[in-house]
Amino acid sequence: MKGDEMAKAKIFIGEAEVEQVDSFKIQGYVQTVDEIEKFILDAGSDNLPTFGGRFEGGIHLQQCPDEIAPCLVDLLKYKDEIEIRNYLEIGSAAGGSCFVFNHFFPLKKIVLIDDNKHGKHSLRSTILKDVNYQELIGRSDDEAVVNAVTQMDTLFDLIVLDGDHSYQCVKVDTAIYLQFLRPGGFLFLHDTVYAPGGDGRVMRELAAGGMELVAEYVSQKGPKCGIGLLRKAVA
Repeated sequence: MKGDEMAKAKIFIGEAEVEQVDSFKIQGYVQTVDEIEKFILDAGSDNLPTFGGRFEGGIHLQQCPDEIAPCLVDLLKYKDEIEIRNYLEIGSAAGGSCFVFNHFFPLKKIVLIDDNKHGKHSLRSTILKDVNYQELIGRSDDEAVVNAVTQMDTLFDLIVLDGDHSYQCVKVDTAIYLQFLRPGGFLFLHDTVYAPGGDGRVMRELAAGGMELVAEYVSQKGPKCGIGLLRKAVA
């Protein structure tokens, strides 16, 4: 796929199909939190009691709208300093988070790691049908999976951790995958509030250990999952 030919995924709401806008092609413009939150609400939630939203379905996003929206705005503000093109995600479920990041950023390389044990994993191929991505099926700490990422010889601009939220597993994921995060790149930890002893604890440890804690995003409107956004030091 050539540089300007970014895949345009589509949102299906009932029988209505809404084509996404390449917002990253609008030079000098960063969408507002309200604009992005509206897009998230229109895209569809995986579970209203857990994540909030307007309806269940669509892209089955497992993010709270008023947590992910300000996080995206903050990431977009860095676009003149670091262009987010290489994206690695652990724990993809139905693919909603990947859909959203692909919408707002000109992603060139997308790698998804998932053990396909989530009940909605079979929806991923449909939700991401127009997105060019590589999928590694297995646990994130499987030797074959780690070797496959190593052989890519790629440093990622953004790594999203949304897999097993136990402290031990989040700690192992960061120990393995931070080597693949480029200097100045971002680490997105989901469920820092939902799993305070897992993602939340690791977020605090990483911040104390030298990574910049850009912000923690916690919903003020509905269910609270929590997002921790950290940045690796620029070499």
